[in-house]
Amino acid sequence: MKPLRFAATASLSLTGVVLLVPILDHLLTGPPALGIVLGVAGVLVSLGLVAVGAVVYRLDVSQTNAVRIAGWNFLGIVVLGAVFTLLFTYRPVEDAGFLFAVALSAGAVAHVIIGVYDVRRIRAEELATERERLAVLNTLVRHNLRHEAQRLLFAVERVRETDPETAAAVEAVADDLSEMNENVHAVEEAFDTEPTEVDVAETCRGVVADAREEYGVEVSLDAPESASVRASEYLRNAVGELVENAAEHAGDDPAVEIDVTREGRTVELTVADDGPGIPESERELVAGDREITQLEHGSGLGLWLVRWIIEEYGGEVEFGESDLGGAAVTLSLPRA
Repeated sequence: MKPLRFAATASLSLTGVVLLVPILDHLLTGPPALGIVLGVAGVLVSLGLVAVGAVVYRLDVSQTNAVRIAGWNFLGIVVLGAVFTLLFTYRPVEDAGFLFAVALSAGAVAHVIIGVYDVRRIRAEELATERERLAVLNTLVRHNLRHEAQRLLFAVERVRETDPETAAAVEAVADDLSEMNENVHAVEEAFDTEPTEVDVAETCRGVVADAREEYGVEVSLDAPESASVRASEYLRNAVGELVENAAEHAGDDPAVEIDVTREGRTVELTVADDGPGIPESERELVAGDREITQLEHGSGLGLWLVRWIIEEYGGEVEFGESDLGGAAVTLSLPRA
């Protein structure tokens, strides 16, 4: 827990509690009808402030932004407090404490709202800057991957006859670089492509055919005639990546199954195999349950690609163990 973040959000709730006391005290004296209306409104607004503090603390708001919201709240109290103090000093009124509390509660809420919008504006600007940087980085990475893969393939042709073993090893590295380039491109395009209606069953049939042709693997498919979801053509990349992983890691005679079912408002697609499974550390990294470090960052782009593409469609990815003894990855997508 970050003490400064806690203190900032707690100050919002504390403001509501402090302002609530004189308002409730006034209501207990039996004021006239208008006083009751103002009192009830003040109570609701003050309770709202108490709740806002808890909500801001629970939300994914950075410490800096939490302090910024608390600062707006403090500014509202100071400015309005100074104004009403001068007014009531100049012309004293009955029940000044009650009126003071109601006015401050309304002003505090208004300034908290301003603070929230200010934080959202700043966050939007930060995201736009990050997106621009990532776009530039993505372009550079893809260019370099493509360039290095071409250089390796050129080198392969020069040594193929004299050293075929080395040539095969270098060619495999070049193919991996080319595949990585394609994966980066798929993620970028998935983010920029508007989801439409896609038939999951038809997509899986295409993936099964690809697996048979490229890896010589027979994939068992259990799916309805059609099952439409909100996605794009890059759903095939995500499913294909899971099948490719299963084919590569499940041994010489892999057993790979794809199961598609309709579950309420979603369609669930599960790819299961009889391989060694996905390491727990890898699953936690991709699921966001473990922090990425220089030593722990996953073994490749494959599972990240699956997660990013599926989440872009409003879906979820779940990792588990299959009845075959290996991994089971379930993709849940909203029905079209």
